[in-house]
Amino acid sequence: MNQQDDKAYRQWIFKKNCSFTPKQVGLFYLAQSVFSLFVAGFFLLQGVWIVLPFTFLELTILAIALLIYSKHATDYEIIAIGRGILKIELCNAGKVEQLIWNPTWVQLQKILNDRKLIALSYQGQEREIGRFLHVTARDQFLQDFRSQLRLVT
Repeated sequence: MNQQDDKAYRQWIFKKNCSFTPKQVGLFYLAQSVFSLFVAGFFLLQGVWIVLPFTFLELTILAIALLIYSKHATDYEIIAIGRGILKIELCNAGKVEQLIWNPTWVQLQKILNDRKLIALSYQGQEREIGRFLHVTARDQFLQDFRSQLRLVT
């Protein structure tokens, strides 16, 4: 591979900025459950039984929220462009969608709607990219992507 080919290939990886991995979320929930049940048990021994149903309600709601968080914690977008190929890989809640397009026929639309996502269209298909990219960095990515698109076509 020569230096010209190196310039003709570029890849961007965008991921969510999450504080916890799914494993850490599970450990947090376990610790929270033990603590809440310990406190509820203390009050139950004092004769205040009404604390127990509220503890179970709290732990159920927390479990639902943490499951939703964990489901999307590993979402990502990978955009790779090279000579004759544009590869877009989108992962949402564990479902991976991979698109392979010819960059010559890709139409780039600057910014869409209020969410300010970048739209790409190819043979009637349209995909939004930049979901995990900070809003202030999207214009710079758009410039980089547009120049790379010109380079490979």
